[in-house]
Amino acid sequence: MTDHAPWIPVDIDVERASPARVYDYLLGGNWNFDIDRMMARQAIDRMPWVGDLARYNRQFLGRAVRFCAVRGIRQFLDLGSGMPTAKSVHEMAWDIDSGARVVYVEQEPVAVAHGGLILADVTGVEMIGADMRDVEGVLNHPTTSALLDFEEPIAVLMASSLHYVLDDDEAERTVRRYLDAVAPGSYFVLSHISDSGADGADKVKDLVESSKTTSSAGVARSRAWIEGVLSGLEVAEPGVVYTSQWRPDTQLRLVHDLPAHSSLLAAVARKP
Repeated sequence: MTDHAPWIPVDIDVERASPARVYDYLLGGNWNFDIDRMMARQAIDRMPWVGDLARYNRQFLGRAVRFCAVRGIRQFLDLGSGMPTAKSVHEMAWDIDSGARVVYVEQEPVAVAHGGLILADVTGVEMIGADMRDVEGVLNHPTTSALLDFEEPIAVLMASSLHYVLDDDEAERTVRRYLDAVAPGSYFVLSHISDSGADGADKVKDLVESSKTTSSAGVARSRAWIEGVLSGLEVAEPGVVYTSQWRPDTQLRLVHDLPAHSSLLAAVARKP
């Protein structure tokens, strides 16, 4: 993909990296610019484990989506979805039931433009260009209303997105407002960068610091804060763990030596 492809929104700053596009590159995608690739390579040079972090997070998301689908969830609200890259959420859900419906929510313009292209002919799946913090705007969007039935359980996904809501109180309110809107029996899927692992804290801080040069800075939070967001929910086993350690496939190597290699903590919880 060139940085001047005709479908790219005209107001895109192709000289500033985007976390969504950097993540796309780390996962082997092609919907990224020179600046995104340069930042990703610089990060890999300083922190070779960054590629692991991206892959483990995506693998966790796939396992979590299928976990929800096996338990009867047929509706997914993917908040801060990024690029529909590699195997997308609707494809993960369709491994269980091809009738599952998905609404992607993303504010990064290239991700939205890309999503519009690849989802144009896909039934039951659409992308909204919106900030996930605008809860009422997302919930009342015509696309959301058309695809999701809030009288039935929904899986609310915040995979590596809540840490871009920098204010702690706003981040917690955002989670609560979405969970208040969904029916009992719904699920919440969360992965969030954390600096609680003492042996990896400095490396995580380096990663967070580097995000300040992108279009969306992030923030690392403690395990205690992440567990607090799950208060009142039924947290599925094995609880809050690193992404690689959440119900791993038998072939997936667990990260025990340096947790910073998988510094995203993850959990899946059910609304009672």
